[in-house]
Formats: sequence, structure tokens, C-alpha cells
Amino acid sequence: MDIERITDKKRDYMEMLLLADPQESMIDRYLDQGEMYVLYDQGRAVTAAVVADLGGGKCELKNISTIPEEQRKGYGRYMIHFLCEHYSGRYDLMYVGTGNSPDTLGFYHACGFVNSHIVANFFVDNYEEPIYENGIRLTDMIYLKKKLDSELDVKKVVDLAVEAGRILLKNGAEIFRVEETMDRICKRFHVDYVDSFTLSHAIFITAEKGMNEVYTKVKNVPLSGAHLGIVTEVNALSREISAGKIGIDEAWEKLRAIEQIPPKKGYFQVLAAGVGSAAFGYLLGASVNESLVAFGIGCLLYFWVLFAKKLHMSKIIVNIVGGALITLLAVLALHVPALGVARLDGMIVGAIMPLVPGLAFTNAIRDIANSDFLSGTVRMIDALMVFVYIAIGVGTMLSIYNNMIGGITV
Repeated sequence: MDIERITDKKRDYMEMLLLADPQESMIDRYLDQGEMYVLYDQGRAVTAAVVADLGGGKCELKNISTIPEEQRKGYGRYMIHFLCEHYSGRYDLMYVGTGNSPDTLGFYHACGFVNSHIVANFFVDNYEEPIYENGIRLTDMIYLKKKLDSELDVKKVVDLAVEAGRILLKNGAEIFRVEETMDRICKRFHVDYVDSFTLSHAIFITAEKGMNEVYTKVKNVPLSGAHLGIVTEVNALSREISAGKIGIDEAWEKLRAIEQIPPKKGYFQVLAAGVGSAAFGYLLGASVNESLVAFGIGCLLYFWVLFAKKLHMSKIIVNIVGGALITLLAVLALHVPALGVARLDGMIVGAIMPLVPGLAFTNAIRDIANSDFLSGTVRMIDALMVFVYIAIGVGTMLSIYNNMIGGITV
């Protein structure tokens, strides 16, 4: 089954709508302003519905109808479930008006609606012909209402919250930000109790709604690189969810789209690595010529990093080989008189900066400052190990150079 929103040519479905509201002029009152949905089963339109905005956080199900040969097969209930869930992000209450037929009232009661109020003689005053349903003439409009948050189950809400937390954690967000985002999403969808515990590589969450609905989920999140653009987008999405601007289904779609945001183009990353190497080298005491050489080394280094990422190499290999490559290139530059460089350290200190895990190190300190000692310690160790890998690469290449050449002239 597939439900689609109809934005134009709504009158093409007039025959279906007339099954629930037999006077076309009455349908015209709400058809253009309302939002229309049609349920298709194997390509055939089976059920149609129209929902109108009442203002003040309320909406009304103006029309819902199923073709005669497919009635009493669950299509209407499926459509109502979809509508309640879909509009839960925008409205607090949904109303529906119907006649005084016991069968129709029973259907809405089974869908979770409760009696609200009655508009006396509505069908007598507004319809040209008498309307009968199951042999009963309809006179009064009986309105029912339903709280839309009741349609959302804990599992679906928690799954959304954990997915948002996983994307944040995977892309370099702090622990407190991950937990705050998950809590905000659960609270928005009226999950009464939420308890989360987040590590640098795992999320544990338990949520409860009411007395009997409890859901616990554990999610492993392997340590990965940072993508602050994705973190920013997820933060913005969580604020939209909290403000009630987005329903749960739309939030899922946006999360999937956010996770697919690609990193910057390879040439841009290479250029940024070169500029960063040159700038940091100059700030740390390198000469202009040494900084320019560091720019070239940084660019060549990042070609290696991008190549290694494409092959999914271990960060141990990436950083050890990267450190060795930087030193090798610096040694070669040292023996090219035309480049006008005199010190290895001036080139190496700038060129290693693209490998330095500054964001991970900073987040580790922030986590520890927020009393997330376990996560902060794990991240700190991971960052420090990267420093060790770089040092091994640099030190190994310097030792080889020293043994082959007989000493380093600086």
C-alpha cells in the first residue's frame, strides 16, 4: 500500500469523496483549502481523505471514504493511522464530524476518537436532500476528537532519536549534544520518561510511555572522522522537531538525506590541507620559504590521506605512512638549494597539522569538563594514539635519514 498527497486535480477523485459526503457543493467548501491524500493498493485508488486546518493546533478530518468493494478490509483505519501520525508534528487534536449512525461512530471509536460535541440539525440545515445511513436519517453532526500524540509508539520515537544521536556521534559531536538531541526528540513526541547513556562509540537508551510501554535500545557507533556540516544539519533538524514543524516521518526522511551529505570535494580538501600546513608552519616559526614548501608537502600528504580513505585503510597505517611521507618530502626539499630552506623542523611542524586530530582532542577535553569521564578518556586516548602514530612515522624516517646520510644538518 502507498499513500500519496494530491495537490492538483483533486476533483478527479470526486466520485470517491461523494461516498462519504453526498453533496458536491459541501465538498467544494473544503476541498481546495484542505490537504488531500489517496491510498493506493497495487496501483488502484482505494481510500481518499481530506484534512483541513482549524487553527490553534487543531485540524479536522473532513472526508474519508473507501470504494464499496474494499470496505471493511482495514483501509480506512490504515489511512486514519497514517494521518494521525503524519499530523502529530503540526497539530495536537484532530476532529472528525459524522452522523448519528452507530456503525460509523463505532468505527471512529475503534480508531481512538472520543466524543467531543454535537451540532444540532447540521444535516437538515446544510443538505438539500435527506441523508440516510443504514436506514437511519442523519440529522445532527456528532464531532469526535483524538489527541494525535497517542498514535506514536515509543519504539518509533526512540528509533528516530537514536538514529539522530548515532549520526551526531559518528560525525564528531560532543556527548552532551548527542544526549540533549535525543532527549529533545523524545520529549517532543510525548515520551514520558527517557534515560540515555552515551559513550564515545555506543548509545544506550530506555524510554517509557504510560505504564506498560517500555523500550530499550543499544546502538554501536564505531569511532569515525568528523563532518561538522552534518552535525550542524542534525542540530537544525532537532530544533525544527522541537518546534513542532516536522512530523516523525518527515524527520526520518530528512535524517537519511542529511547522512548522505558528501564531504567537500577532494581538490578542496587538498588545497585546505596545504594552506593549513603553510599557515601553521609560519605561526610556529618557519620562514616564508619553509612555509611554502610545507604548503606543497601538505597537499601531497592529503592525496595520500584521500587515497587511504578510499581503500578503508586503518588509521594506524594512514598516520604512520603520513608522518614518514612528510619527513621524506621535507628531507628532499632540504637538499634542493633552489628552494632556499635550511631547517627540517620548519617544514615538518607545519605539514603534520592535517594529520593532527584537533577536533577529537578538543571534544575529549569538553567531555571530561562535562563529567563524561569515560567517553572523554576514550576519545583522549584515541587522539593521543594518533599523535604516537605520527611520531613513529616521523621518527622512523629521521632515523633512516640519519643512518644513511650520517647526520642531519639544520
